[in-house]
Amino acid sequence: MSHLHTLTLVLGLSAALQAQGTVKISIGVRETEAGGGSFTTIGGNGGTLGGIEWVNKDAQTLVLDGTWQQFTFNITTDPLAAFAGTTANGVLDGTFGVIEHLRVLNDTGITDPFVLWIDDVTATTQTGGPVNFGDFEGYGSGAEVMFQEPSFSGSTSAFLLPGSVSGVDNAVASRTSSCRCDFQFVNNTTTNWVRLTTFNTGFLPNPTIRLDDQCVVTFWMRGGPCQEDVGSQGPGTAYAEMCGAGLSAGQASIYYAAGAQPGVPGVLGISLWGAGDLPIFGGNIVAGLGLAATLPVSADAAGRFQLPVTGSAGVVDLALQSLFFDPTLPQNLAFTNAIRARFGQ
Repeated sequence: MSHLHTLTLVLGLSAALQAQGTVKISIGVRETEAGGGSFTTIGGNGGTLGGIEWVNKDAQTLVLDGTWQQFTFNITTDPLAAFAGTTANGVLDGTFGVIEHLRVLNDTGITDPFVLWIDDVTATTQTGGPVNFGDFEGYGSGAEVMFQEPSFSGSTSAFLLPGSVSGVDNAVASRTSSCRCDFQFVNNTTTNWVRLTTFNTGFLPNPTIRLDDQCVVTFWMRGGPCQEDVGSQGPGTAYAEMCGAGLSAGQASIYYAAGAQPGVPGVLGISLWGAGDLPIFGGNIVAGLGLAATLPVSADAAGRFQLPVTGSAGVVDLALQSLFFDPTLPQNLAFTNAIRARFGQ
């Protein structure tokens, strides 16, 4: 298969993304009032007293295809299951508590490394309305906010290989700053799970919620591997990422760009990996001497752009990098970082 034929194949818009796999998502709520704790504010540190109930255990699914999906838990009406502690009995005790953990069940037995993102953790009550206490904005990259590293909890650390990490990701072109968790299960046992706990985290620990007042907890999650970021971002503030199920046959990923000026035109350059870089217009096009194709693109009103990309059985590495018109810059061009897109691998 020729390089140009491969380019035509893999950069077509996909009608539907193929999922690499799925996991089940639920939450654990600690009954801090029943344990003797005091109410602070929604999202404030509610402490670590009381037992833990699972809410709607293993009833919702995260598809690991690189898209953002919202999860909703009706605290006062969803089914409960006891997890741990003296007050854990399958019934909510008290009128307030904390989000103690997110439960991620590996029900399809995935052994590849996991990358999960969490964003916009919100509690909505009938009296107070929505309170977004987990947007992860304003923290340094890598800061551990709300959620401990996946291996922190002794309940599930034996299910994970060493080296798990949790931290703020400030380069999420598909959304905004988010909490990113990296981990890997030790085997394909479908009862293995990870307890992403909020227990005494350095920032936003043990976030308080109501257990009454028709409280609804929502958050967004995304899962799936990302292609390698090889740098060369700038000038300008535009940046890019490419995440999804992968780029092998039957898979798909999404190329995202953000940070461009609102509504401006641009171009996505596609180069053969391994060619020399091309310094031009104040920036650097990675592998630009092997430029094989360009696609016209346009940023939306939020300065974002996205393109679903199908995988390929043909093996080829490409460098993808976008340039956007930016009248605030001396050369009028903003450069994203380049992505090494590995097809058929």
